[in-house]
Amino acid sequence: MKLKNITLAFLLAQALVVAPELYAQTVAPATQTTEKPKEYKFRQSSTPVQLVPYNTIVYSRTPSQILTMRGDELYSTKNNLVTLSVIPSGVSFGVIERDKKGRKEANFYSTSEHAHKLGSFDVKKYGSPAAIVYSPDARKIMVATESGLYVFEPRKMTLLDTMELPFVPEEMAISDNAYYLTLSAGDRVAVINLEQKKVRRDWNFGVKVTDMTFSEGSSLFAVLTEDGILSVYDTRNFNIKNTIDDLGSGVACAFSTDGKYMFVATAPDTLELINLVRPADRNTIPVESGGISDMAFIKDSEGNSILTYTGPNAINARRVQNLEPHFNKLISDEVDEMMAEWLKMMPGESMEDYRARVNDETRARQRRLFEDEISTRLAGDLLASATMSLGNYDRTNQVLAIDFSTMPTIYLPVPENDVTSFRTADDLVLSDVQYGVLPDDTFEIVYAKVKNNADGKTYEYNNHDRVAMDFMGGDSNVVSLEILQQQQMEELKLQELREKVVEEAKNASTISNHTNIAVDSRVVPDFDADGNKILNYEVNFTYQVDPEFSASEDFPPGKYLVDESGAANAMLKIVKEAFEGDFSQYLKPGKKLKVVISGTADATPIVRTIPYTGVYGDLEAEPIYENGDLTAITVTKAGGIKENRQLAFLRAEGVKEFLQKNVDKLSDMNADYTVKVDVAEGKGAEFRRINANFVFVDVF
Repeated sequence: MKLKNITLAFLLAQALVVAPELYAQTVAPATQTTEKPKEYKFRQSSTPVQLVPYNTIVYSRTPSQILTMRGDELYSTKNNLVTLSVIPSGVSFGVIERDKKGRKEANFYSTSEHAHKLGSFDVKKYGSPAAIVYSPDARKIMVATESGLYVFEPRKMTLLDTMELPFVPEEMAISDNAYYLTLSAGDRVAVINLEQKKVRRDWNFGVKVTDMTFSEGSSLFAVLTEDGILSVYDTRNFNIKNTIDDLGSGVACAFSTDGKYMFVATAPDTLELINLVRPADRNTIPVESGGISDMAFIKDSEGNSILTYTGPNAINARRVQNLEPHFNKLISDEVDEMMAEWLKMMPGESMEDYRARVNDETRARQRRLFEDEISTRLAGDLLASATMSLGNYDRTNQVLAIDFSTMPTIYLPVPENDVTSFRTADDLVLSDVQYGVLPDDTFEIVYAKVKNNADGKTYEYNNHDRVAMDFMGGDSNVVSLEILQQQQMEELKLQELREKVVEEAKNASTISNHTNIAVDSRVVPDFDADGNKILNYEVNFTYQVDPEFSASEDFPPGKYLVDESGAANAMLKIVKEAFEGDFSQYLKPGKKLKVVISGTADATPIVRTIPYTGVYGDLEAEPIYENGDLTAITVTKAGGIKENRQLAFLRAEGVKEFLQKNVDKLSDMNADYTVKVDVAEGKGAEFRRINANFVFVDVF
């Protein structure tokens, strides 16, 4: 029996016939008042005990079945199913089951074909399986036994690596960045640094651990225990960041998408929504049907967050919208992007001029300006909903307190001779208001002109020199000026190389002035798996071809070989010459390199199967990112090319092969390749292109 992956968006669209309020009603933070959000049920043949997410669907484990969200059976057994793990690309899953004699076995099955076994774990060779987890890039299966951890390639179950473990786990989890593997059994939790195969932290909580999970992006790690205590750790140092108690029996927990909120099942019939930035901000959500034993977040096809949790013979779903954004994170991320642009040398700017413009003082000042600019935009018109009142006057510092119902007090410089004219807050008019954000993610006024209509005088409040947003872990000075200047000099050489190669390609008539190849580089602060600050070097290569010239200078329809695109050829020649020239200092044997290759295709329908020559071999269930989600793709010589996504994938695969075969020293590095594909909604040659991004890890 063939099964189809039905997305949650489709299921919810069907639900709208009887439950249109599912889209209209949302979960709100505790500081807001709203109707209770609608709970929608996806019926199951038995009561689920475990949920495992994959993009827009969750799979459930019952005592003897694995089911899709729609209720289709993927696998059943007379044994007791101990655990379920779904590969992040969604094509397969692994289960551990125990027979009546207590013997365990682990097997792997297809998610598209009922009970189709793909492989088995060799119990005689490796021992009894205790827990399973897949790597976040879907390229590894990790199975724990009493003798240690065994790492396999998932398609052929080829053993890749082994590792000792401090204890035999009942559950395992892995961080998105693949830095950390976490183990839990009884009251014990350990964190393993996967790169160095060593224990990073080992806790004994003295009470049973009921759940553990990483936030998206891996910056936070949470442990929930059955005494109702939630412990949230910063993964840079694994020091405690939050301890939240009074959570009932601590059944299960799940981070919201941005990590600002945590949902906790405090009992089988109660959910608690906790603002981790302001833990006192909590909201209780009764679940009348009860039956909560596990929960997981998924996204619908529009990227909205959906909270799913188990219930009696059902998987329940609630749309999670209108939660207050994590403002500090939004601001910090956007400031980083704006600073990266500001730190680049301007066209025609000399190194001497660059050094005069970019120094520690100007960097700090510019970052603050960006922070306030973005904060003010995000804050909107907070004054409209605030009640203003006059506070006390400090004669020593000659400042008048002005209080706001929804924001911190500001202290306005007012000469003592003028203070008697301030009679009521109704006389005050604030203009040119700018906002900043506080560590608890609330806003404060950092600048305003205050006019007192009672005497017509205007006063200025200026708190731009407040403490910067260091509480987000940002450190604008982590990149030294010396390294910045080195990077800018190298980018100048990169631009010169680009101009040379482009001119050669034009002379050879492979491209014209209608092809624009861009190269870009920057230094990016980061942390390694031990929490140490490191600097990565990111280099990006991309191109654009004017639409009317794309068919002649880029990929023609149905083509995917690098040699069939003049623009792609020219871009890759720049990559080769750069990495074999000035940038060769970063290509060191064994050094870590992340390569992200993106291939795109247009929406022109493929009427007839396009032959695939097999030039890159038969590619089956290859993990790729498609429109931001991890999935899998297959292209074989026998099957040919039937979808545009396959063309986009092959164009990216051609870049990967070129790099591995033609760039000296690259094959000696510890290179991790990620392929992204995108099929544009439009039709035309301008949507067929590739680009390549390189991140040299910890090179300075």
